[in-house]
Amino acid sequence: MTDIVLWVFSDGRKGHEKQSIGLLQAIKSLIENSVEVHRIAVGTPVKRLSKLPKPCLVLGAGNATHLPMLMTKVLFKVPCVVLMKPSLPTIFFDLVLVPHHDVCSNFGNVHMTRGALCPIPDVCPNPKYGVILLGGTSRHFHWDSESVLDTVSNICNASPHKHWTICDSPRSPANLLSRLDNLSNVTTRQWQTTSESFITDLLNSSSETWVTCDSVSMLYEALNTGSPVGVIELSSKRKTNKLARGIQDLAKNNQVQLSSAGYSIGTELSVPPPGQESRRCAELCVNLLKLRKCNKIVSL
Repeated sequence: MTDIVLWVFSDGRKGHEKQSIGLLQAIKSLIENSVEVHRIAVGTPVKRLSKLPKPCLVLGAGNATHLPMLMTKVLFKVPCVVLMKPSLPTIFFDLVLVPHHDVCSNFGNVHMTRGALCPIPDVCPNPKYGVILLGGTSRHFHWDSESVLDTVSNICNASPHKHWTICDSPRSPANLLSRLDNLSNVTTRQWQTTSESFITDLLNSSSETWVTCDSVSMLYEALNTGSPVGVIELSSKRKTNKLARGIQDLAKNNQVQLSSAGYSIGTELSVPPPGQESRRCAELCVNLLKLRKCNKIVSL
């Protein structure tokens, strides 16, 4: 099969890397062609880029990648895909994948995503295990330890047959987890004792996950696993809160359960398959390649 050459621009930030990885995995899963990926750090000299195979598509996430991607688009006359709301006018890009809580000008090239894209997970949910992820102080929500701890206790007591792993974060108040020691079906893990892979493995094995509403990246990573997700609510610091608006949209579409609606997630949630959002966006990229006739694309 004809090789598809992709250039992925990177600013080195882990969150942006995860989004690019998720999209790349999904693109590879949709086509029979072999895919040759070149990861390009921001600041790589043009002379070095000219020695690489000509790209069929360029993509990237993060403000620092926008100008290099557009330069490549012009020099090589190839389509350009940007993840997240760009710092430059959206009309400059061929495809813009923007989290649904953001607002930007749409010239027919902007597609809303359910949060930031994530790598396609290798899930194996265990009905006996659940996960609760706690955030902390943020600029979007008022943190209330008493309310959060009360909600966590109610969640654990509502599903006594499950063993819950509860993790805090660098933003969590000190000694927050120690106040949950009275719960018999709980294991607590402080963020200092965990790793990124630990959290990922935890989510992939969970049959039910609850996340405080300030932990937006964890919320969408939990949704990406295809298991039911609940949101522990906090009061917003302002009336126009895009993160709160995004969560309300998810609840309205029956994709998450709010803690105010109950502490045990029912079967009526509309839970998408694992990695569905990355695959949906990958289909848009593959269609873009076909339209531009960059190469003969053979779909699976």
